[in-house]
Amino acid sequence: MTGRLAPLAIVALAWGSAALPAEVPAHHADRGFRNPYSDSVSGGAGNFLRVVRMRFFSDMWPTYDPARDRVPRATPALASGASANATVTWVGHATVLIQHQGINVLTDPMFSDRASPVSFAGPRRVTRPALTVGELPPVDVVVISHNHYDHLDAATVKALGDGPVYYVPLGLRRWFERRGIDSGRVFEMDWWDRRYHVSGARSLRLTATPSQHFSGRSLTDRNETLWASWSLAWDDFQVWFAGDTGYNDRQFREIGDRLGKIDLGIVPIGAYEPRFFMRPAHVNPEEAVRIHQDIGATASLAIHWGAFFLSAEGLLTPMHALAAARAEAGIPESEFAAFAVGETRRYPARR
Repeated sequence: MTGRLAPLAIVALAWGSAALPAEVPAHHADRGFRNPYSDSVSGGAGNFLRVVRMRFFSDMWPTYDPARDRVPRATPALASGASANATVTWVGHATVLIQHQGINVLTDPMFSDRASPVSFAGPRRVTRPALTVGELPPVDVVVISHNHYDHLDAATVKALGDGPVYYVPLGLRRWFERRGIDSGRVFEMDWWDRRYHVSGARSLRLTATPSQHFSGRSLTDRNETLWASWSLAWDDFQVWFAGDTGYNDRQFREIGDRLGKIDLGIVPIGAYEPRFFMRPAHVNPEEAVRIHQDIGATASLAIHWGAFFLSAEGLLTPMHALAAARAEAGIPESEFAAFAVGETRRYPARR
């Protein structure tokens, strides 16, 4: 290309490039969403049939013995005001109350007796939550990791009502609107989207971050809505809430690199057996320790165990397996703790 046509061609190319559509994120599929680092995350009818077969047609499923399967409990010691340090209480399963600088955050609130679309069947709670919805302090912020019944509970959301502001993955606003929640109090976010929640002179920065999981509340809506983990960052303390996830050696290192100092990780350790089909979607305690290390957390809290029989390991097995994984990695209990249900710990904010 020579002569007087060359500059015109360059202008035309530049103009055309500006009109090209933005690159589609790797986790966006033609319909819904996908996991960029795993094509084998179980879900839909295939996973449902595997669980049914394991539950009713094999001796793999554990039985509940109240004397043997007694999950440790403690009395919550909630913050009464705008504490200088972060106050963290494990309510049960994936529900954690985080109180700092007068802002109260609740993760994946689930207070119902069953993780199910119906009240007469489905996984039944064997360890009650440490608090009722009525015993909670005023909740300012709720974050939702994904729409599975043990993480997104309709009765609990209805009980919380329009009090909190809800931060949710893409595709979930309509679910909240159908349950009477004001759409102006629900914010959908994609991975790495960021918003600020302002309360008086204080603010909380929320960032939706990746996880490896799937979504669906029936056999026909698999992966139509996104799943996410969350960064909750005050000016002097940052929490990372994993929600529910499988492990890969890319996303969690990226999270640690991009978020900077994470003072507290909240990481699942349960619902992981049998590994032949649980591995892609649920970490075991050894992988949970790797996540703790990958994100560079100063401390971590273990969740997603002790409330429901969702898989083939025993109710207390994750707690004991975490202790073994910590010992293998040379990590003290204070660095990655399995709380008693209702236990409150206070973590120092950075000065």
